Amino acid sequence: MDTRDLSPNTYKAIIQEAADAHKDLALQFGMLAKLSASEADYISKAQQLIALMQGYNDEEVDAIFVENPLSPAGFKGTLSNISNNISNLHT
Repeated sequence: MDTRDLSPNTYKAIIQEAADAHKDLALQFGMLAKLSASEADYISKAQQLIALMQGYNDEEVDAIFVENPLSPAGFKGTLSNISNNISNLHT
């Protein structure tokens, strides 16, 4: 699937939220679409990625970004926002 196949709400909740923080973070979530069979699968994979990234140390956070990396606090805050957005998709 492609990011264009996501509903506007899911796209905004995950990819746009990530892009608002940093384009390189949005790429991480955008690449998940290629690995997903459906929107529900994409959301599940996004939740798994968030859980993984929440355990990243400072060096692992820096490795995601090509330039102007997010601060570790900004990174964790953005992940929390995306996670909250995902929770609101199901309500």
